[in-house]
Amino acid sequence: MKTLFVSDLDGTLLTAEERISAYSLQNLNRLIDDDGLQFTYATARSLNSAAKALWGLRQNLPVVLYNGAVVMEPWSGKMLYNNHFNRGQLDFLRDLFARHDVWPLVYSFRGTQERVSWVEDRATAGVRRYLARRAGDPRFRPVASRDELVGDDIFYFNCISAKENLNGLYEEVLQHSDLKCIFERETYNTDYWCEIMPAGTSKGEGALRVKELLGADRLVAFGDALNDRELFLAADESYAVKNADEMLKAVATGVIGYSEEDAVVKFLMQNLGRYK
Repeated sequence: MKTLFVSDLDGTLLTAEERISAYSLQNLNRLIDDDGLQFTYATARSLNSAAKALWGLRQNLPVVLYNGAVVMEPWSGKMLYNNHFNRGQLDFLRDLFARHDVWPLVYSFRGTQERVSWVEDRATAGVRRYLARRAGDPRFRPVASRDELVGDDIFYFNCISAKENLNGLYEEVLQHSDLKCIFERETYNTDYWCEIMPAGTSKGEGALRVKELLGADRLVAFGDALNDRELFLAADESYAVKNADEMLKAVATGVIGYSEEDAVVKFLMQNLGRYK
């Protein structure tokens, strides 16, 4: 049987320094090159951000980005899938952001060009930290007003602030069945991220699309946070790292070691033979 392995990044494959360790990098590349490991990732990150964290890793399969909103070829930048908002959803969200005085990061495509827009003088401290960690990112497009927050295909909003500033927005988005919202504390800080996307968007759906593209028979997943739950439910087997959310562990096939101790790669090294 052909098995596809899909890992979350932050809190799972990456270290607290937001990068893959030298140990995991060396051994993953060896497994890919010498043993034919079919490995990819599903992340909330963009391709640019993920590529920096995984610098040096063989990336020869499509990847799942933005919690499943986009599936892309990392070597070419070719978009294989983009679940973007329709006009009614965008109009509703624009009104909702205005009523709650929330100023999101807006992710869109213009043709094949990806853009991240925000109103520059209304950026929260959390948004400024996000931008600073990605200084020089060619996707960035600051604007002067809400009216300029437009794009040909808007597929993702990310609102970063203190939890209490986003609770009301989150509660209203939950009432709409054609929208999906992930509201969690950021892995590396105390900010909360309220990430909004069209209903049907999930890491699980993205991983299943990659599985179908490859003609794989089996999907094995790794993760740590609640935004990995649908990935776990879509997988034939799923493994939570020891530092994972307890609610994710409850739906996992099993629990492996800590992300800081290269748990995903050690699992693959020890168990790959039984998937062949």
